[in-house]
Amino acid sequence: LQQALENARKTNKPVFIDFTGHGCVNCREMEARVWSHPDVLSRLKKDFVIVALYVDDKTKLPESEWYTSSFDQRVKKTIGARNGDIQITRYNNNAQPYYCIVDHDGNLLVQPVDYDLDPIRFVSFLDEGRKAFESK
Repeated sequence: LQQALENARKTNKPVFIDFTGHGCVNCREMEARVWSHPDVLSRLKKDFVIVALYVDDKTKLPESEWYTSSFDQRVKKTIGARNGDIQITRYNNNAQPYYCIVDHDGNLLVQPVDYDLDPIRFVSFLDEGRKAFESK
């Protein structure tokens, strides 16, 4: 996420956060049926810095990066646990898929969306996020 925010600052684009999981069937369906729509895909490629945060990634964090969550008071030791903690503490949600459009400080620009197979509504979400970013 930090790398995406830094890249977004350099390119002056908003960040599209994809909270996802390796084992998330609905996530794959969104990618296959909505993200592949030409109007969605062109906007994602052109208008956003995209970051996928996998909440089920079991890769261990270096011990120096372990921390205790303010949400559940548990020590976060994996990339997935950290990503899930980011999702719930910053964006008040713990279901996937979940899509957030944020500014360079990680602040929401528009209301996030979740599983919805209508590409036209997804295009509207992307357009609203881009416009909110440009008006800041």
